[in-house]
Amino acid sequence: MDRFTEKASKLKIILSVSVTVVIFIIGLAFFARPTRSENEKRELTPFPEFTVDGFLSGEFTSQVSLWFSDTYPLREMMIEANASLNSLYGIRDEQVIGGGEGDDIPAGPADIEFNPTDDGKGEGFEGMYINGDTAYQLYFFNKQNSDSYVALVNDFASQVKGKAHVYDMIVPLHYQIALSEETVKKYNASDCGDAIDYMYGNLADGIKSVDTLPYLTAHNDEYLYFRTDHHWTARGAYYAYLAFCEVKGITPTQLSDYRRLQFDGFLGTFYAGARQPQAMKGNPDYVEAFVPIGVNEEDVYDSKGNKIAELAVVYTGADKYDAGNKYLTFIGGDQPLIKIHNPKINDGSSIVIVKESYGNAFVPFLVDSYEYVYVIDYRAWSGNLASFVIDNGVNDVLFLNVVSNTSTGERLKELSSIIK
Repeated sequence: MDRFTEKASKLKIILSVSVTVVIFIIGLAFFARPTRSENEKRELTPFPEFTVDGFLSGEFTSQVSLWFSDTYPLREMMIEANASLNSLYGIRDEQVIGGGEGDDIPAGPADIEFNPTDDGKGEGFEGMYINGDTAYQLYFFNKQNSDSYVALVNDFASQVKGKAHVYDMIVPLHYQIALSEETVKKYNASDCGDAIDYMYGNLADGIKSVDTLPYLTAHNDEYLYFRTDHHWTARGAYYAYLAFCEVKGITPTQLSDYRRLQFDGFLGTFYAGARQPQAMKGNPDYVEAFVPIGVNEEDVYDSKGNKIAELAVVYTGADKYDAGNKYLTFIGGDQPLIKIHNPKINDGSSIVIVKESYGNAFVPFLVDSYEYVYVIDYRAWSGNLASFVIDNGVNDVLFLNVVSNTSTGERLKELSSIIK
């Protein structure tokens, strides 16, 4: 071995050892560890609480090992690097992540009872279809859970009969208005329209259904759903608001009357879950928002009814949010209970919207149609819905759910906790 080769070999060894030591030192960094992954949109594994039993059983050390690997300080950078490396093999035009097959959708009335499955799916994310820079959440109809959803709405309506009007809005997913019937069938996704019609057809007399699909389909050339996130846009929510106003019999506020905002560079949940997200990163979404006219302030309460904050209904400074959090523009995100009073309306009108995150972009449009708007996120609030409605003299109650959550056992159990 000549002197040059020997020096090169030693240099490689020194470099390799140095890199290993640096990585090890970084891995030991206790206080530099992240607690949340923005790429994966989830909270990371917390450091476990020490107990003697846990230590003796080996569970404590096992959890420490999981915490160590899950919160590695350079983890986010490594995830992005891996995605970039994968993209060198070529971005596939189409990807399918997950999947399934839904139940047959009955054509008529059925025997309805509350008996949700224990599926553990928090947001009904069973599958995702990606075409270039656009992703679509797939939905698979579950009859047992769909019946349970209807049973809950019917049960609540019976509790407030004669005291409040009940409305139900089930929102279709993006693919229903954007993809061909052949593509939908290819990936076994259920027909959102048929599923929604089935559930509406089994609602009790007196409950008013709000069919948003015709309104969304009529405007399917507009920006109604995000490409990199599973939510609809504010514009999509506005057309649903028009559908609600028609059923309610009130005059909607014109879109041109609002102050419009735009926040660029939004990369949502689909971007986080895509195997090759480079196409999405190269063409991110923007968040469009329309500021309420009468008032843009709300009071926020925790799950027990204690006031914890005063926020904007539409936050005008959302350009400060990072790429994954710009949907927080709307009502400050998922809060247990929100109360909004519009001082420019003095007719005593009031509504409770019972929602998950799809309702966030919808709420700002209700502000100029009611004197009082109450927003309950049934995933976080812990009260009794009928008692709240009666005690506050609420006129209208609107259930708003994306169709996938009506087939999700975990969501249904959360909804039942405020009704039963």
